[in-house]
Amino acid sequence: MASNKSLQDLSGKWKMNKELSSDVTPVLAIQGFGALVRKAASMAPVNLFVRQNGDSEIYIDQSTTANIPAIKEEWYPRDHEWRENKDSFLGKVKSRSRWAKVSELSGAEGLLTEGVDGDAEVIESEVESVENGWRAVQVWLFEEGTFVRRVVTTKGEQKAETKLVYNFQG
Repeated sequence: MASNKSLQDLSGKWKMNKELSSDVTPVLAIQGFGALVRKAASMAPVNLFVRQNGDSEIYIDQSTTANIPAIKEEWYPRDHEWRENKDSFLGKVKSRSRWAKVSELSGAEGLLTEGVDGDAEVIESEVESVENGWRAVQVWLFEEGTFVRRVVTTKGEQKAETKLVYNFQG
């Protein structure tokens, strides 16, 4: 379902489109979650509740109907500074984000930028686990009216690429 939303106005409720999104199970495996949690998370619908203050602050509460703790995200794309946070699901992480044109993303290739115009403005976000050694790089953009988070998660030689597609619910 296409919407008239943009990266400058993400506020509202978003529901993951399971048909258009990639399987998250490989990402959860890299992050160290057991088979039962991976199965529950991959089956449950995911909702994002987004509050955005202009282009400098984005708050996301990510929840599922499964009995999995919600993930709370705080992004400050204007300053691109690392911040540490203790998340009930992911553990201790540090993250940062920034506004950028695709052509400005260093080292971003493959899924993160394929098929995206170099002049397109996106949000690049990075999350690193302080306790478990994994790293996730995300590129946020709109594709055909849907909010998309393209994610590459790595740990050592392990790598998982995921495309998460969200439809606006209001």
